[in-house]
Amino acid sequence: MNDYLTNLVTRICDRSDQLNNAPTIGWQALREAEQLANHAYIPILYQYIQTETDKEKRRAAGYIIIQLSRNTNDPEVIRFMLDRLRIEQDADMITAIQQDLERGLPIPGYMNLEPLLNNTLSLNNNVRRSALLALRGSHNPQVEGWALDLLKRTVNEYDIYYITFLLHKVATRKSLPALKRLLEHPRQDVKGLAFATIADIEKEKEAMFYARCLLRGQLKFEAMEAIYKYADESAIQAVITRITELLSKRRSSPRLSLENFKNGFTDLMLGMEFLFRFRTAKSEVKRTFSWITEKRAEYLLPEEREWIQRNLVNG
Repeated sequence: MNDYLTNLVTRICDRSDQLNNAPTIGWQALREAEQLANHAYIPILYQYIQTETDKEKRRAAGYIIIQLSRNTNDPEVIRFMLDRLRIEQDADMITAIQQDLERGLPIPGYMNLEPLLNNTLSLNNNVRRSALLALRGSHNPQVEGWALDLLKRTVNEYDIYYITFLLHKVATRKSLPALKRLLEHPRQDVKGLAFATIADIEKEKEAMFYARCLLRGQLKFEAMEAIYKYADESAIQAVITRITELLSKRRSSPRLSLENFKNGFTDLMLGMEFLFRFRTAKSEVKRTFSWITEKRAEYLLPEEREWIQRNLVNG
């Protein structure tokens, strides 16, 4: 292998710390690898990975080649890495390859997914779940059916989450019955993913369902997000009711948390974004915004106050 790539692999494998709390040599080398776009390195790395006996060096070379694939738009690297899954025996290496595939280009629909599909049945948790994550990058319609079959077979709540996360990316109407059953799952994150996936499939056709869920207090953030994305003016009253409920008392956290802040919005912000579309046509929307700004401004989180300032005061 050429001197530069050999040196880069060595630095990626370097776990020593530098002085003054600076990034490690390995961390800096990984960031360097992410910028590479020299296609001529790819065949060199193929040969290196096939012959190198040191697991950590193969791991580093795999990371580099996936970055090159992404930066040069070469999907054939994906085929090479899928073939490596048949050869590697070490669970950590298999997991690492699948993590690289997850970060790489989408897997073309014509490529053989058998190695990844087989690994979703592994007894090793990391192998199984990293395979499910890697499959999210596939355009092959086979994946949806496979995921639905897995869902029937497992009772492991963590696997169910990863399968649902996969379906969130690949599901079609074929998955709707299974997704609706998942709305009754005890895990909130599974229910939330299932709801969001149903909304992305059904879109405006289920607008009233999203509004009913919001009024019933079921998956409130997900219901508000679905309304924001897909509902029309028929959901106005449900959104006003939810906003009134949210601002009926001070919320305990003065700052946003993962629970009340997703994708850049709180559910209150999503509700206000939705209502903002109807601010000039609907008197009840005007009254709601007046109530928020005049009576409940101090109940808003800082990010929500910024939204008010940007859209209602300066807008």
